[in-house]
Amino acid sequence: MGEGRGREAGGGAEREPELESEPAVAVEAVMSVQVVSAAAAAKVPEVELKDLSPSEAEPQLGLSTAAVSAMAPPAGGGDPEAPAPAAERPPAPGPGSGPAAALSPAAGKVPQASAMKRSDPHHQHQRHRDGGEALVSPDGTVTEAPRTVKKIQFADQKQEFNKRPTKIGRRSLSRSISQSSTDSYSSAASYTDSSDDETSPRDKQQKNSKGSSDFCVKNIKQAEFGRREIEIAEQEMPALMALRKRAQGEKPLAGAKIVGCTHITAQTAVLMETLGALGAQCRWAACNIYSTLNEVAAALAESGFPVFAWKGESEDDFWWCIDRCVNVEGWQPNMILDDGGDLTHWIYKKYPNMFKKIKGIVEESVTGVHRLYQLSKAGKLCVPAMNVNDSVTKQKFDNLYCCRESILDGLKRTTDMMFGGKQVVVCGYGEVGKGCCAALKAMGSIVYVTEIDPICALQACMDGFRLVKLNEVIRQVDIVITCTGNKNVVTREHLDRMKNSCIVCNMGHSNTEIDVLYFSLGKWLKQSMLSSALRAALIELQHYQASLRTPELTWERVRSQVDHVIWPDGKRIVLLAEGRLLNLSCSTVPTFVLSITATTQALALIELYNAPEGRYKQDVYLLPKKMDEYVASLHLPTFDAHLTELTDEQAKYLGLNKNGPFKPNYYRY
Repeated sequence: MGEGRGREAGGGAEREPELESEPAVAVEAVMSVQVVSAAAAAKVPEVELKDLSPSEAEPQLGLSTAAVSAMAPPAGGGDPEAPAPAAERPPAPGPGSGPAAALSPAAGKVPQASAMKRSDPHHQHQRHRDGGEALVSPDGTVTEAPRTVKKIQFADQKQEFNKRPTKIGRRSLSRSISQSSTDSYSSAASYTDSSDDETSPRDKQQKNSKGSSDFCVKNIKQAEFGRREIEIAEQEMPALMALRKRAQGEKPLAGAKIVGCTHITAQTAVLMETLGALGAQCRWAACNIYSTLNEVAAALAESGFPVFAWKGESEDDFWWCIDRCVNVEGWQPNMILDDGGDLTHWIYKKYPNMFKKIKGIVEESVTGVHRLYQLSKAGKLCVPAMNVNDSVTKQKFDNLYCCRESILDGLKRTTDMMFGGKQVVVCGYGEVGKGCCAALKAMGSIVYVTEIDPICALQACMDGFRLVKLNEVIRQVDIVITCTGNKNVVTREHLDRMKNSCIVCNMGHSNTEIDVLYFSLGKWLKQSMLSSALRAALIELQHYQASLRTPELTWERVRSQVDHVIWPDGKRIVLLAEGRLLNLSCSTVPTFVLSITATTQALALIELYNAPEGRYKQDVYLLPKKMDEYVASLHLPTFDAHLTELTDEQAKYLGLNKNGPFKPNYYRY
């Protein structure tokens, strides 16, 4: 998404030559003398010529670079065979040419046509096919065109080298008219870390147009561009917009105070504004330090949402943002929307009294759900929680179809590689792994799969993939992709054995799958609430664990979210997003699929918040099947799809309600 916005599209054969912007160098404009044709030249009488004195010569022009460029005619204008004006091309080599000749005294005296011939208003200019000019009078007399030397000096003799002249020509006119084509800001700026302001948002004092400063984003001035992205996302999120329209009159979330920790993208913004329209108050932080779109965060802050997130947060910033969302005087959250479990863990550990007052938790990731089940098993979960990750709409659409498209997008944007013939190993054949494998196979890659579950392993085999152990293929593969949600899937031992230039990336939520986090683990241990003795022992234990952050390895930043990790012998691997989620860190994900997930999250929040006392106990629940079906039905009109209805006899035969649910909870899609 959009590097080089200010440059011309260089597709045509006619390209405007650039003016050299070197100071104190005169630009020579020499107009040569030509005749119309050889036959006409034979009839031309002698013309009396005279030399102009220095006082009669044309004056020097003190013009800026932009003015010189603006005066130049459009490239290729007029005769299609005519070359560029002499001011834009060097004079033909010949005797007396060159800088020395141009600056000599003789250069100031050039032959001119007689005064009578020049003052005749009926004279016409005629261009010869080889680019010269002649003056033709009505009686057919041909005289030589003026041969002049114009010395044009730049107004600013101390121009910096990197300031290029503005070029306005035929092709660039539309760019100068449309300010949005040159001034507009796109989300690509977030992906490429192009912001010039390196000041930490925590050190800035910013206010939105309403005077509120209850937010922390990169730059509140980017709000207008973020609003445009949100408006685009709304067009691809029909179910969420339909839910907003249907339920905003009832305000089913009136009184709800939702604290959220998810990826802050345009799609999340549509969800947040929908929750607000349904009556909820929201405070938000990012669940990933690289996935935040700065302009979208600014747009949310401008709209009055307390948002604490920016792209490229440090580990310390990450936890600071979460704490700013939670620890607010006079504001007690009663609902949690989490992606990864970090927010839930933070409140549970640091604010136990606040945690007990929560009415419900909605979690959408494998990692976060695993943490909730651990709390439930230990008897420490004192809040009902909804497992959105294992809902059908999340598993089959967000995990499968979303990753099937976004894996290629993320790899292409970061590496520009070709997939045909490449050997790829995908660790894990759940819904995310299935999507990745299908996309890579379709592009002509040779795909291997690793798996611990025999059922998923059999599915991989039946889908035509070879099931292997990672150690068996690690020396030969070109790309390694993890999608397990586990930790230490790719260890330092595997990394040591990889071939040169092997690409390593992660499509699971957690950044623990690739053995990278040497320092981050120590910081987490210092912040955790373990005993001081146990903390010290675990920190000491790190020194015996290998990772990519050890001193003998060199890290080299190639581009945003792309690093070379170089071994002492010169071997290097390409690590993407430092082992974090590839698609949301390095690219984008399909908006339509996120509409399905966001609608599921909204309905889960409504269900937990409005559930009568006793319906949900202090445990982890799956989304009711009826809600899954409702979310799917809201998206069908986009495809002009028409459902078949059961007859009464058919419904009775199957033992179903005509309106659903149509599958039992144990049914596996």
